[in-house]
Amino acid sequence: MHINTILLFLLVIAAYLNLFLTFNKKQQKKKTKLPISSKEWRAKVEDDNFRSWLSNRERLKDKRKGDPNQ
Repeated sequence: MHINTILLFLLVIAAYLNLFLTFNKKQQKKKTKLPISSKEWRAKVEDDNFRSWLSNRERLKDKRKGDPNQ
């Protein structure tokens, strides 16, 4: 075998290996579908925070009403 044949054979192997690794990388980067979107999650967190704020506000109002010094 000549040196050109060996080099051509190695080049073909390198090309197929590169193609395989590129295809494998694309399969790994597929994004998974989340059960809730980021906008829905943000709205849920803000709603929870608002409810917590309201309950704390009511609790403080009740506390002030019961305190005769304030």
